Amino acid sequence: MPNQGQTGAVLLVIFAIAIALVIIYLIFRSPFHYPYWYYEIDISGRREPQYEDYIDRFIIAGRFYSVQKHYESIKAWKEECRIRIDKSVLKNYRNSQFQKCLDDRHAFQFKFTRMQTRYRQVNYIKHAYKVSNVVGTFLCTYEYLLDRKKQLEAINYEMPLRAYFIKNQRKLMTKSLREKIMRRDNYTCQICGKYMPDGVGLQIDHIIPVSKGGKTTESNLQVTCSKCNGHKNNRIQPSYFLQ
Repeated sequence: MPNQGQTGAVLLVIFAIAIALVIIYLIFRSPFHYPYWYYEIDISGRREPQYEDYIDRFIIAGRFYSVQKHYESIKAWKEECRIRIDKSVLKNYRNSQFQKCLDDRHAFQFKFTRMQTRYRQVNYIKHAYKVSNVVGTFLCTYEYLLDRKKQLEAINYEMPLRAYFIKNQRKLMTKSLREKIMRRDNYTCQICGKYMPDGVGLQIDHIIPVSKGGKTTESNLQVTCSKCNGHKNNRIQPSYFLQ
């Protein structure tokens, strides 16, 4: 049987090997970690959500600045990595690690969540509580989001692109949109100027008719009385207040 001195020596060797392996691991492990951007969107209550619509609404709400800011931080991170590689004695090895780390295609990640009800039992009584679960993700590049922003800018950020280019524009005329236009135009016909505060007899009209390519956007909608709307038919009628 090995004596106590031999056992101690074996343990010392094992300890030294373990320390050496840890040092080797720390030296050769990749120091590069891609700085992903994450944004969480709650789609609770939506049966078949179109992820790109929510991304458009994110941009319309003026939040693109956070994307731009993070893109600048990614560029700064890349420059710091290049400086670090140039100073490394393992230059080629570090560069290989850096290239493997790059993932610009998935730099921006939208996570879509739903609130789900769960229950826990306390003193034989069920108590409901909500948890947020990720049900989908949308991964994209900065260039994709920038292009989307430019397209939305071209239509004055009025609505998501899918809705803007949908063929059935009349389908977009919702009750809430009607009420919003009524309030905006103060329940007044924009052709003859008649004020009808009860809203009876007023209609929401497309300034540029749908048949001529008009869109169901707030800027292309106006309040008209039924008489003026009937006379207008599918012509483009200038507003009373612009005459």
